Amino acid sequence: MRCENSSYMETFRAALVAALCLAVVLSGCRPSSDFSEDIARGSIEYGKMNLEGEQVTLTDPQIQCGVQTELWDSPTTLSADHTTAHLTSKARDLKFNDDVIIHDPSSRVAYVQVRGEFPLQADSIVSIKDGEDKNSKLVEAKVSIKIDNPCFPNSLPLMGVRHGNFSADSPVVFHMHFDESVGWRVDKLVH
Repeated sequence: MRCENSSYMETFRAALVAALCLAVVLSGCRPSSDFSEDIARGSIEYGKMNLEGEQVTLTDPQIQCGVQTELWDSPTTLSADHTTAHLTSKARDLKFNDDVIIHDPSSRVAYVQVRGEFPLQADSIVSIKDGEDKNSKLVEAKVSIKIDNPCFPNSLPLMGVRHGNFSADSPVVFHMHFDESVGWRVDKLVH
């Protein structure tokens, strides 16, 4: 029942996002003045986005589940302030890209790098700013990625970048552009 409900919700969400994007395209209104949180959310959640070397946070239960299901090895303490878990091929198949960092002085949370295409979930829109022209916006949002695995029943929060470093507390910044043929779309992540 849970799988059927999840599939139904994904189909419903995709249809809702498509309808929202279509409404924007058909409206013929000035794109910059009509941009809203709903349009930003729909653009972020539409389809999948290619992420190259981005970081997502993990909880202790997710780390333990990953060990039990052989996604990564048991954590290894490399020094007094650095603990990691080596990825297995199962984790790499899920598009995890580098060892899990469980404890590191640069971060207060465990994290792992991802690489590949992922569906995004816009958990909250933090701010919307005008871009370099009337057809672009910078959207700061708390965003997470979806990974189809029992260890990750909830989406994994994507880390933003602050002062050149990944930060679990920082929102992700998206550059969005209006194209008359497709409406608002995400061009890239801004670091």
